[in-house]
Amino acid sequence: MTADLRRPDAVAAVVLAAGRSTRMGAENKLLLEIEPGVPVIRRTVELALDCSLDTVFVVTGHEAEHVCRALEGLPCRFVHNPDYANGLSGSVRAGFRQAVGEGASGVLVMLGDMPSLPKEAIAAVLEAAVADPDRAVQATHAGKPAHPIWLPARLVILADRLEGDRGLRGLIAESDEPMLDVEVEVAATDDIDTPQDFARALERSSAARG
Repeated sequence: MTADLRRPDAVAAVVLAAGRSTRMGAENKLLLEIEPGVPVIRRTVELALDCSLDTVFVVTGHEAEHVCRALEGLPCRFVHNPDYANGLSGSVRAGFRQAVGEGASGVLVMLGDMPSLPKEAIAAVLEAAVADPDRAVQATHAGKPAHPIWLPARLVILADRLEGDRGLRGLIAESDEPMLDVEVEVAATDDIDTPQDFARALERSSAARG
């Protein structure tokens, strides 16, 4: 995929990895092993790195030291969100600001708990962004939001208005900004929120390894 991936210039990935995993109970879902020796967050960041984007920023918060340790040796950058307890909006703001401040033309926002995000979904969103890099692009499946999402640098001002767990999609719609939906496969909707989700993710990972 990396050899012929079409994408805008100066793209950064922002991987959100700051949440408290409250629906998983006492365990941090990002630190659970999706395969022997490989935590969920490491697999997700490896996926982002495999897309040959210019920079991969990982936004940390809850158990930041453990998350950073799980990513040792990978060429990613860390951005800490001290406001992580108040929802994902602070993580989007922190990662977006850092990436744009360092010259990114836009960011590909990815969730840290999606280690099985299809590369085809990433490719589809970036392909759409090539045609109009100033427009936001949202992966969707059957009319429902999926992942990832492309945010051009000029929307950093909108991101500053985010609060709590609210996503950018609704805010963009309210602002009358153009947003393109790109249909992707159902696997691009599968994040890990509960122990049942994690069990299914383990099954998918095992099946993929054969």
